[in-house]
Amino acid sequence: MSIITPSTLETKRLTIRQFTQEDFDNVVSFMKDVTSTGFNQLFKTIIYSYQSKEIVNFYALILKNNVEFLGFCGLVTLEDNMPMECYYFLRPEYLGNGYAIESLRKIFEYAFSELKLEKIVAYIDQGNTRGWKVAERSGMKYMGNKLGKNTNLKKKSMFFLIDKNDYYNQFQI
Repeated sequence: MSIITPSTLETKRLTIRQFTQEDFDNVVSFMKDVTSTGFNQLFKTIIYSYQSKEIVNFYALILKNNVEFLGFCGLVTLEDNMPMECYYFLRPEYLGNGYAIESLRKIFEYAFSELKLEKIVAYIDQGNTRGWKVAERSGMKYMGNKLGKNTNLKKKSMFFLIDKNDYYNQFQI
């Protein structure tokens, strides 16, 4: 799929935008377990990918009222001809405020209306109660347990799905 993604999406409370070099310190502090050298290269790759014609699926989540960095969200291509998987990561102090749900719904809106995707999936660890509640509250349906995208773990994950029709039936006027 060759398209250019928007630099910014907005919700009532959030700005969902492409990363900039100024985000680096926030992201590194967020990803404390990742070595700075390796993460620096990954981060530069994300920044440079915005100039390509490929799908860019990493977005910074910024709180509008104080321009605070909350975390990130986006879409990941699993394999050719497979649905994309959604994801989000929030700083702990921002959990439980509905930001993940709000950001995912906006990502779904963009994916279905602009990218013309038919469905989006999520694989969530069975012990991640907060994660599967976000998936459900974002409009996704639990479809059972499956081996996740990282099949090296040989561990089943909870499988969630939302298709375009379900999204529009739930959230469009």
